[in-house]
Amino acid sequence: MKTVLVTGAGGFIGLNVVKMYSEYGWRVLALVHHNIPNELYNINNVEVIKGDVTNEEFMQQFKGKIDIVAHIAGLAKDVGSDKVFRKINYEPIKYLSQLPKDKIVYVSSSDVYGIKDHNNADENTPLVEFPKNPYPRYKIMSEMWLRENCENYVIIRPAAVWGEGDLTIEKRVIDFLESSSYIIHFGKWHGKNRWPLANVKNVAKTIVAVSETSEFDRDAITIIDPEKTTIDEYYRSIGLKYFPDKHFKSLYLPLWIGKLLGLISTFTSNILHKKNPIFDPTFYAVHHVSSNLDFSSEKMQKAIKLLETKVSN
Repeated sequence: MKTVLVTGAGGFIGLNVVKMYSEYGWRVLALVHHNIPNELYNINNVEVIKGDVTNEEFMQQFKGKIDIVAHIAGLAKDVGSDKVFRKINYEPIKYLSQLPKDKIVYVSSSDVYGIKDHNNADENTPLVEFPKNPYPRYKIMSEMWLRENCENYVIIRPAAVWGEGDLTIEKRVIDFLESSSYIIHFGKWHGKNRWPLANVKNVAKTIVAVSETSEFDRDAITIIDPEKTTIDEYYRSIGLKYFPDKHFKSLYLPLWIGKLLGLISTFTSNILHKKNPIFDPTFYAVHHVSSNLDFSSEKMQKAIKLLETKVSN
């Protein structure tokens, strides 16, 4: 039985990854920083460990005792201090990559391709830093560090992760629709641009798949559902799910209005040292919802198929 250390095991993605490793027969060390979901204690072959991934001395206890590190812990926010983003999203990669006997599976983000229009972009698409947000900057820096300094790794780039238990993206949409009778679209797409959904089970399966095989070593995989969903379809599906008796009208506004609102929200939130935006949309969010974020799922599907074939044999 191989052993994997999963960082961020108490989060939405982390919890699902722990379940998936357990399902495929791995022994899991589940590292949780703050709140520990009760569900973790009911999963087979899982040892729950409370600790801080940014504490290098604490993390050294795992060196040589694990086969894989699945590094999921991170700060994914629209606003916040550059110093905090760097501490959480970049510095740990330098020592975490030295802990496993086999390799580190690093969860990055599809945001590293740039928040702009894409058309079936694949893993060879150049990485582009998004201005005014340190989240993708330190994801890119971590990827570059691995490529230049780590012997063995796999980079996972999820798009907008969704699924049962999602309290991030879906919650923001719910909060907005609860207070509005309009679905607002900024820019030229009028809501017809692709919203890059990535089911959390696809994320978890891909992470386990690259742990089970060496085919994707020293490579990157984008995680996105093969089915295409527009941003308007996504908003309306959430509206139908939570507000079935509410009729939502469409409102189309120029992109410059969205950017102006986003800049005000982002600037004010950062000045006030808010952990979350004071209102939506932020500058970062405006670009997300107004861009055609269309990526290829070919490599992800190949990895999942390899995993399923290996188990069936």
